[in-house]
Amino acid sequence: MGSFQVAASDPFRTNMRSRSEEYNLGAELAAAPPAQVTRNPEPVDFEKLLGDLSAAFIRTSVEEIDLEIERWLERIVLAMEVDRSTIVQVDPAEGFLYATHQWARPGVSTVDRSLRVMDASKFFPWLTGQALSGELVVISRLEDLPPEASTDQATFRRVGNKSNVTVPLRIGGVVVGAVLFGTILSEKAWSEKEVQRLKLVAEVFGNALERKRVEGEIRRLSEELRQVSQVVTMGELTASLAHELNQPLTAILNNSEAALQLLTAKSPDLKEVAGALEDIVRDNTRAVEIVRSVRALFQREKPKTGSVDVSELLRDVHRIASATARMKSISLMMEVPESSPQVRGNKTHLTQAVLNLVFNAFDSVCESGGPREVALRAGGNELGYVRVSVRDSGKGIDPKIMPHLFEPFFTTKPAGMGMGLAIVRSIIENLGGQIGATNNPDRGATMEFELPVEPNAQHTG
Repeated sequence: MGSFQVAASDPFRTNMRSRSEEYNLGAELAAAPPAQVTRNPEPVDFEKLLGDLSAAFIRTSVEEIDLEIERWLERIVLAMEVDRSTIVQVDPAEGFLYATHQWARPGVSTVDRSLRVMDASKFFPWLTGQALSGELVVISRLEDLPPEASTDQATFRRVGNKSNVTVPLRIGGVVVGAVLFGTILSEKAWSEKEVQRLKLVAEVFGNALERKRVEGEIRRLSEELRQVSQVVTMGELTASLAHELNQPLTAILNNSEAALQLLTAKSPDLKEVAGALEDIVRDNTRAVEIVRSVRALFQREKPKTGSVDVSELLRDVHRIASATARMKSISLMMEVPESSPQVRGNKTHLTQAVLNLVFNAFDSVCESGGPREVALRAGGNELGYVRVSVRDSGKGIDPKIMPHLFEPFFTTKPAGMGMGLAIVRSIIENLGGQIGATNNPDRGATMEFELPVEPNAQHTG
């Protein structure tokens, strides 16, 4: 099984070949030329190597974990005086094994790199069963295999393996595959110390792959939260968006009627007509931008990022939220500088995040029975961050729930879904910022976040 070598890849995102091609695996391996292997002439401090291995994966980013595993497979193979190593994982849907990472010494034959799927139960039924049940298998001589492993023994001889260690691969405590180490030209008597070292190596690899899996799951859930939050927010935005569209559409209607009246005059004032038509074009463009921004909120494509002027963004938020504030008799104040340093982000998503905080503040002041005041503020600080805050005069936040405020599915609203603040935090933190909430000294609470200023950004305005 240690001879199954394929290109490193995400095991469940590659195109699988047909099953008839899988069954040609044995013949393809049998046709491989004999290996000419050069051994390592110098001893290796394996304890230091294990320390370096663990430290390397602490520093490695999630995107580089696969490449780092292959780099370390090479170092482990050379240090252990073996010839090749492979990591295989199981596709839970179909039960086939995928070789996800591999390295072999120069001269050691490998399977065609385009071959992704292995019917391991056909070629190594005993070894596969042992590994997937969590049993470590050490083979120093093929003759030592038990009678029930006769098929495995025949395959090993056909592909050239002389000895092998198969260590179960655990991700999140569950066996999902195995890490294999094999020799080709000579048998190897595996010492207990060597086997323990390989178990530690497999454990480090499993932890790294678990980190990759968790990070991927977090990103997937964050995207789902973002989508759900957008749908929930849409209901709250409806009244404001209707008001926003009503303004340019009403202006277009008025200017159209004015232009018609001017044209029916005996001596039309063409300059006035041209001015009315220019206003129609301008208001039409404004309406199109409003519709485009709404569509962007609900598209699943990867958001585009760019330079965002926070002052301009908050003025847009104030303009959008003003209609709702008037309907609810809320005093919506804004303290925003004419210009501010730019931040890097997606303007639509940032607008959504601030609107979410503003609408939460609206809910708070409407429930308090006191003055209905909400203030939107922005400013910079000396540490290279832009700060945005939404302060309300509502009932404040219960200190007991403060630590859970930005957690997914946590809500104090009877009909709430607990998505809004969680997705706001996701948007802000994905841009390198941070968000928090505090109770005001007098009454109400303040939601505040900071975003790093874009490098070399200039004030705009």
